[in-house]
Parts: sequence; structure tokens; C-alpha cells
Amino acid sequence: MFRLEVIDYIDQSNQSLIARVPESGTAAIQYGAQLIVQQNQEAIFFRDGRAMDSFGPGRHTLTTANIPILGKLLTIPFEKSPFQACVYFVGKQTFIDQRWGTRTPITIKDPQFGIVRLKGYGKFAYRVVDGSLLLNTIVGTQGKFTTDEILNYLRDVIIAGLTDLLASSGIGLLDMPARMDDLSAAARIKLGDQFSKYGLELTEFFISSVTAPEEVQKAIDARASMAVLGDLRAYATYSAANAMQAAGAAGMQGPMGFGMGMLVPNMLQPQNASVGTASAPVVGPVQLDFSGARVPSATDLATSIKSAGEKMGWSIQQSDSANLQIAVPLAASRRQRVYVEMDRKDHDGNAMVGIWSPCGAINPAAALTILRNNDSVVHGAFAMKRVDDGEILVLKSNVLSNLTSASELAKIISAIAWQADEVEQQLSGSSVDQH
Repeated sequence: MFRLEVIDYIDQSNQSLIARVPESGTAAIQYGAQLIVQQNQEAIFFRDGRAMDSFGPGRHTLTTANIPILGKLLTIPFEKSPFQACVYFVGKQTFIDQRWGTRTPITIKDPQFGIVRLKGYGKFAYRVVDGSLLLNTIVGTQGKFTTDEILNYLRDVIIAGLTDLLASSGIGLLDMPARMDDLSAAARIKLGDQFSKYGLELTEFFISSVTAPEEVQKAIDARASMAVLGDLRAYATYSAANAMQAAGAAGMQGPMGFGMGMLVPNMLQPQNASVGTASAPVVGPVQLDFSGARVPSATDLATSIKSAGEKMGWSIQQSDSANLQIAVPLAASRRQRVYVEMDRKDHDGNAMVGIWSPCGAINPAAALTILRNNDSVVHGAFAMKRVDDGEILVLKSNVLSNLTSASELAKIISAIAWQADEVEQQLSGSSVDQH
């Protein structure tokens, strides 16, 4: 029969929540055996599925005098007999920097995106306040007695509580980053009640990040980009008005001038007529006066773009009075370089602004696929551009200076940036259809 005469456990890592002696089964603990309990430890005798006597730090001689509950066991069937039991050493220190994370996504109902699946990560800290309760609830009923098994069980408790919290909080995915501290505090209170049922105190709890699946992140990027692009109808109206200004300044006659004269008044009319009306009021001629308008110069545009870019978090470098290099921040801490050239001219000598962003190296096998995708580009088109290292694939947009403004250029810059970034990721991260 295996007998224990000296019982102790040295935790070299200081990370052991539970240590069992012996590791499996029970042992015959001899009357008069020495029990040595280290600082930040509690020793608890465990027999027949329940915790019995417990001992704090120090050296203890096991006799009937200091083991009231086990006293009868020590005298049955005869005086000073061994008894069968095991001893659990429970760490009483605060366990900090414990990590948790969702093994499978949490499903919630987002007010903007509908049903989404989220992944969360963070840290927590805890300590044991009642070792006997911990053993009776987790070891005795759950059958888990190693530190890793208990930690995994606690992580499951965290995920279950966090799922309920996120589902009932009503906080949307887009608002979560700003409310992370509030969510962490609420989770600590909610999960603290769960931990107390196991004799534990949840001292700290942090939610480091909550991330959505890739398709939801793309939807967020697209929505943010559309918000930057603004009202396309207003954009079309503004462009048409500028076009008419240019036509009037050039004395445009014939069908083109007549068409512009008819187009702008119709676009400026409020679109609130009910469907099915038999007749609509005749719109008379609209007199538009553009005499006070001035075509912005390259310097004007550069100054205005820098002013708008500062508000949007752009990093802008100006190589000369008419050329800018802009770093546009995107999702996942990425930035996309966009170049703005305001000293360009078209074949007729008209001032033009060129906006382009690199998409990566040119792959001749992917040329047809890239050209087909020009049809779905919101702003600009794919092109080849010669740089110091050779030719590269770029997403490029050319705009006549007299048909644009700084605000419109800012929209195009944002659209070029997120589209070029998306293309660059796809070309570098996956194979391209070569047919």
C-alpha cells in the first residue's frame, strides 16, 4: 500500500491553480504525516467526492487533534491507522494575464447589419477566495481537477456570459470600439457573479477586440466609402451645372448646348411628383447665372485638399505646388498611397487633375480579367504607369479642373484608395483568373 508521510507541492511556475497529490486515485495517508503548505497555498483533503479539512501555509502534523473531520477515519478500524484520501493544493495568488477568446463566433443581431457572427479576444485576472467551494463545485461535480481543465471551463463560462451580454446590450458593431470600456465593465460585473459560484473572484476583465467576419468588414468598408462619395445625384447635378458653365463660357451652340440647357433644369426640379399623374406642370426656362464662378487653380485645389485631408486623418506630402502624395487610412490599420497630379493637360490643352494609386506588379496573364473589372470600378479605371522601378498596375482617374472642386476630388481620392487597396490585396493574396 502506497503511504504518504510527507505531503507537499512546490509550484515552480506560480501558475498552478490546482495540484493533486497523488495525481490519480487516493493514497494511504499515515497518522502523524507531515503536511507542508507553501505561501499562497491552501491544502484541502478530498474524500468520497467532497472537500473535507483544509490547512493554510505552514507545517502541519496530521493527528486526530488537528483533523476534526477526519478524526474518526484515523481511528477506524484501529488506533493510528492510515486513511485513504487525496490532497489538493489550491493556489491563492491572483492569476493575472489570463487570455480568453472565442473558439467559434458569437451570433448577435446588429441593428445595421442584421445577423452577424463576431469573434472576441481579451484578458482576465482572478483569485480563489473559497478553495473548498471551488473543489466541491468544479472538481466534485465537473470532474475537472487540472489547472488547464479548470481554465478551459472558466473560459466557457466567460463566452456564455459574454454572448448573452452582447446580444442584450443593443450596441451595434460600429459603436463597439467606442464602448469597449463600458462593455468590459458590464462583463466583469455579470461574469463576477458566475465566478463567485465557484469560490472565485474575477478581479479584472478586459475585451481587447471584437471582430466581424471578412464579408462584414468588406461591407463596412463599402458603406464608409459610399458615405465619403456622398449623394451621387447631387454629384451629377453639380457636374452638369459646371459643364453648362463651361459650355456657356465657350459659346457652345448646337445640339450639345441645347441638351445641357434642357438637362440641368430637369435635374434641379424636386422629385416629389406622384406616380401616375396624368399631366405635369410645364417648366419654363430657368435662368442660371454663373458669371461669379471661378475655375479653381491648381494651388487652390492643393490647399483645399490638404485642409480637407487633415480633417479625415490623411497624411499629405507636397512635392511641389501642384503634386501631392497622400496616405489614406483604411480598415485594419492599413494605409493606401494616392498620388494627385494637378499640373496635367489633356490633348486639347485643358487643365486636368490626375489621381492614381498603385495596385501592384503587372501580371500579363491577368490583363483580361483586370480589364473586365473596369466595368465595376466606382471611380477611375485600371491602367499601366511607368515609375522608377518600371511599369506597375494602377487605378487611375482623370478629371477636368474646370469640372471639379476640392470636395469632389476628396471623394474620388477616397474611392480610388479603398478600391486600389482591395485589388492589391486580392492580387497579392490569391490567384487571378487567367482566362
